[in-house]
Amino acid sequence: MKNIILYGAPAAGKGTQCELLVEKFGYVHISMGQLFRDLDDSTEFNRDIHEKISKGILIDDKTTSLLLEQKLGEIKDKPVVLDGFPRTLNQAKILESFFNNYIVINIEVEEDVALKRVLGRLTCDKCGKIYNIYSEEMAPKNENLCDNCNIELSSRSDDNAESFKTRFNIYLNNVKDVLDYYDEKKVLYIVKSCESKEDTFNSIEKILKEMNI
Repeated sequence: MKNIILYGAPAAGKGTQCELLVEKFGYVHISMGQLFRDLDDSTEFNRDIHEKISKGILIDDKTTSLLLEQKLGEIKDKPVVLDGFPRTLNQAKILESFFNNYIVINIEVEEDVALKRVLGRLTCDKCGKIYNIYSEEMAPKNENLCDNCNIELSSRSDDNAESFKTRFNIYLNNVKDVLDYYDEKKVLYIVKSCESKEDTFNSIEKILKEMNI
């Protein structure tokens, strides 16, 4: 199986699609954002990372790549679906040293749609399941409680309008270079982020079937 890099703007639906890929195909999901959020607050360095994330500031390439390399080492040779890396052309080139058997799926989403998703997003801190209060399909069955764990859901520190704008602008500033890089390598595929997560997943699954993945 090829590794999958899910690329796209903030709230394009990458995390949700990763959940579906894990469930149906057995991929290991690596979310760079979650790796950063999981760092404890025992050091000033980690606290600085958390503060930057809450403001939507991009973490430097060295720190990001070292954390990713460590995680890849832990899971060894299992197929990976990667979310949140690369964010820049330089990171895309760094990733080549970690693995080269991959495809890139870019999930396109309109900015206003992405912002609404950000403001309505909730996550279970225990199982990682993603919900959204503005989506009938993705809303929790019981208000503010995880369907799986029955514990209170939480919002990410960076799920606010100001942080979203910063992150979206970073995406816009880098997207062309990154997509051109992968297009030249002939590993790039594009899907539209649909209102229904299942419709988006059907588009991704169609790509995988065409490639016999």
